[in-house]
Amino acid sequence: EASRLGSLLLKERPLKSSNNPEVTDLLLEELEDLGLEVLNWSKEALALQKRVHFLHIHGVDVPDFSMTFLTKNLDTWLTPYIAEINSIRGLKALNLHNILLGQLSYEQTSLLDTLAPAKVNVPSGSKIVVDYTNPEQPILAVRLQEMFGAKETPTVLGGKTNLMLHLLSPASRPMQMTKDLKSFWENTYEEVKKELRGKYKKHYWPDNPLEAQATSRTKKHM
Repeated sequence: EASRLGSLLLKERPLKSSNNPEVTDLLLEELEDLGLEVLNWSKEALALQKRVHFLHIHGVDVPDFSMTFLTKNLDTWLTPYIAEINSIRGLKALNLHNILLGQLSYEQTSLLDTLAPAKVNVPSGSKIVVDYTNPEQPILAVRLQEMFGAKETPTVLGGKTNLMLHLLSPASRPMQMTKDLKSFWENTYEEVKKELRGKYKKHYWPDNPLEAQATSRTKKHM
């Protein structure tokens, strides 16, 4: 805030709180120019944005959470939360997960949990995070041993979309990618077993993976 007499600056002091529509408008303009990347996107917030975006592009009745739409429509979803903020730095304290979640109705939140779950259960009993970064093809990265006994590929979107499985070694390194788990067991597993059984001797490599017990442990602890 500045007091002037013509071009002469008489007094100047920082504002403690903006609560000023002009400041809010300026912040929104800056955000649109800089991009939403300058905000503090927690893993939780980013995962929520990706899950909702996945549903939206597949025709489910949820808001458009694409980064392009969010950037161009800041006034509709962000303005109510920044009335007391007067700097880009201040915006970094926003809880984006709660703000985005607040855009969903109870019914839409239920659809999100049902059709685009954050995690899926695998045969070992573990809950594995689904990666929706590519909304056309979500990914489930899971250790191969944790999928023993599974005859079908895990799905989302009410069974309409098979997850792309990134089957990992016991050291969590990618070994194979497949959208057809049954075909993998029948046609590729034997080769993978031969290649890795000697390297990971402490781990379980059954001859019949479809009938084997899934595990996240070594043979000693099964």
